[in-house]
Amino acid sequence: MVLFMLFLLLQMPATWVIKKVAPNNSYIQHVSGNLWQGALIWQLPMGASSLSGSGAWSWRPLSLLFGKMGANVEVNTGQSTLVGKVNLGQNSWQIDDFNGKITPETLASLVNWQLPNAAIDVKDVRIDHQAKKGEKAGGFTKADGQLLWAGGEMGYPSGGRVFHLMMPKVYASLSAEQKNNANLLHLSLNNQQDKRLGDLYLDDNMMLDVNLTQRLLETMPDYKGQAPKDTPVVSVRQPLFANLGGAQ
Repeated sequence: MVLFMLFLLLQMPATWVIKKVAPNNSYIQHVSGNLWQGALIWQLPMGASSLSGSGAWSWRPLSLLFGKMGANVEVNTGQSTLVGKVNLGQNSWQIDDFNGKITPETLASLVNWQLPNAAIDVKDVRIDHQAKKGEKAGGFTKADGQLLWAGGEMGYPSGGRVFHLMMPKVYASLSAEQKNNANLLHLSLNNQQDKRLGDLYLDDNMMLDVNLTQRLLETMPDYKGQAPKDTPVVSVRQPLFANLGGAQ
């Protein structure tokens, strides 16, 4: 009887489930299939432009042995593709073994910068997130994997000007870090010689802290600052997806 009920559950139309779970979700445009196997089309409003793509999933039955619902997933937008595993628990979620690439076109939809014509390679990324429970802080409890970026000339707007710098090849390593009683996702940026270029920290409210070192800013032609090369000389705090609203 249990197996029969589980079979019926997995045959439920995915579109009906999403309407029940997230009735006010305006980002999902179309859903097909069922909980066992399905696909969807999504679109995120990003200011004057938009970021759209598709996703597909297939259920992983063995995840039930760990008290979770798991699926193999594939996410596509333009030429960007990410493939991996997703696990959902009662108060947690996990992405595991994510690999693929994020193209310059996708990056240009996220930030209003002049970016190098180089994709970001995603390798063996895993992120564990735990929801806040009582007095226990939630956030990112475990992370590992790497992002690789070939770099190149980059321009970014600030104070009515566009600043240019030559980004070296960047190796970014993921980890989870506890800081100020918060569980943060940490992305450390290093060059080919394993020298520090900067750090990114993401908290549970999707606020991003960016710290850039003297070593990185010395690649900017007009930069005249003086400091030890590992010293963070630029620090910025902003929402991860500013164009989607949320925290200021």
